[in-house]
Amino acid sequence: MRMVKDKRGQFILIAALLIALMIISVSAIMYSSVTYFRHERWEEYLIVIDGVKSGTTNLLTVSLANYTQASPPNGSVLQDNLDQWRYDVKKAYAGYGTMFDYSLVTATYRVYGMNLSYNLGLARTWNQRISFSAANATARLNITSVGLTGYKFTSTVFLKMNITDALWYPGKKGDPGQVGVRAVIYAEGPLPVTNLQTANFILFQIDGADKAFTLFRYYESAGHPAGSTPLNAFVYEFRYSASSKPSSVVATIGVVDTRSIKVTGQATLTTIDA
Repeated sequence: MRMVKDKRGQFILIAALLIALMIISVSAIMYSSVTYFRHERWEEYLIVIDGVKSGTTNLLTVSLANYTQASPPNGSVLQDNLDQWRYDVKKAYAGYGTMFDYSLVTATYRVYGMNLSYNLGLARTWNQRISFSAANATARLNITSVGLTGYKFTSTVFLKMNITDALWYPGKKGDPGQVGVRAVIYAEGPLPVTNLQTANFILFQIDGADKAFTLFRYYESAGHPAGSTPLNAFVYEFRYSASSKPSSVVATIGVVDTRSIKVTGQATLTTIDA
């Protein structure tokens, strides 16, 4: 009788251990499944957020390009496009309960060392030694399906041109000399723009007259040549023929970057020896 009882006790112990093992295994599987799907779901939300952010920046770029190239410029183009974007976001992510809203600046801010006077999120100062075009919008995003509210981000698009100086290159053996007008161009950041070609410069005038030019692109370390503006930057230089060294020139340059954003600058420059 005692042997039977011992065997029965061992069987109960083994059964209990098996049940415990099954519970632990099922719990592990359930936990793994829950955390997996939770992770996968958050990945979807992150894709939505990134999509809205990149789409907003692209919309600012298109709006600023339209604003700078239209004549006369349409000062409400960014607001109109963002109104449409608000509707598109809601429709595109309807299953997530996504709601997009925005605000546009109408004020003057000190940015990149300059005063940018925005109106409905757009700013433009042209025909100066330092000229720029800019767009700015602050967006708010809610995803009600996950309880995300009040997520805020700011998008900025910017193009700046600084006409720095004019250099004189004397001719050799009776050949005419050349004047080189130099300009530095920046995008938001500010980051130097280094990929522009001759076709991107749609306007080059000296003293109000169109000039044929040869474009040179190079990085200039600070303080060269002597007497020039220390740039330490990537430079675009426009060289044109001149029979003699002018004491000064009025240079007008128009550029359209690869995003189709336009800036026109103008500066009176004293010509120095290269």
